[in-house]
Amino acid sequence: MKLHHLPLLAAILLSGPNAMAATPFPAQPVRIVVPHQAGSTTETFGRMLTPEMSTLLGQPIVIESRPGAAGTIGARDVALSKPDGYTGLMNASIQVMYPGIFKTLHFDPMKDFTPVGVFGFAPMVAVVRAQSPIKSFRDLIEAARARPASITFASGGLGSLPHLVGELVNVRSGVRISHIPYNGTGQALTDVLGGHVEVLYASVASALPQIKGGKLRALAVTSAARIDLLPDVPTIAESGIPDFDVTSWYGYWVPKDTPRDVVERLNQSMRDASAMPAVVRRLSTEGIIPSKMDADEFAAFAAAENRKWLDVMKQANVQPN
Repeated sequence: MKLHHLPLLAAILLSGPNAMAATPFPAQPVRIVVPHQAGSTTETFGRMLTPEMSTLLGQPIVIESRPGAAGTIGARDVALSKPDGYTGLMNASIQVMYPGIFKTLHFDPMKDFTPVGVFGFAPMVAVVRAQSPIKSFRDLIEAARARPASITFASGGLGSLPHLVGELVNVRSGVRISHIPYNGTGQALTDVLGGHVEVLYASVASALPQIKGGKLRALAVTSAARIDLLPDVPTIAESGIPDFDVTSWYGYWVPKDTPRDVVERLNQSMRDASAMPAVVRRLSTEGIIPSKMDADEFAAFAAAENRKWLDVMKQANVQPN
């Protein structure tokens, strides 16, 4: 081969598949599917990090709402997507509970995804309307023990974490407070305020305005420690159920077989964004605790949550539909 042909050969090789393979991730916008309505709590959580993640990644992050069937339609869309990191799923912890909610799923929520990271953790709070005779969480348990199955609690959906918190309270305390599921926290909150349901388990962020406005009484938070936004409200653990510790969490998954370096790049952008002072302040105003988990830690955590809550469903006799 003549020497003057070598530059041409090098150019051909560099313009082929090898060059594409060497292109650093991401080289185009990243699409994140939220499997719930636009404006949902899940989307709100994600948007607290995605602007900074986008800056760190050097590419736009496009959030797309694909609601339906408790989030399974959007989740299936991501499960079937190309495993290149350009399509991901932003979902609440209900993702790991789907096997206990649905008899038939067209994807495996644990095996068809690779966990990336957590957008944040959020304690929940048990509330009653301000006029309720129930003044404390201990009062609630005592009333439930005196009147089995006559007291009701609301949540934003069957199989949601607030629902399972109520079931865990039942299991751990030996009482029976009946569950009333709603299609979203908004309607559940309305009915608690109206006195149609006694108790609501909800995120602190969603209940805080009504608590501060004097329309709801906060009985207890679900985390192991009290929280800064409600420093005078005890924990459930302080209120008679030792070692009770539950927080909502919102995760990020990509399809299985997504390259390891891509997963780590996405996770690093999440952790770096979470550590920025402006983001920390933004999260704290909503009672959100930033996550420092790497991808492996999140994978182990998600697997443990899956086992824990499926066991709670079994003990509470929650039947899949």
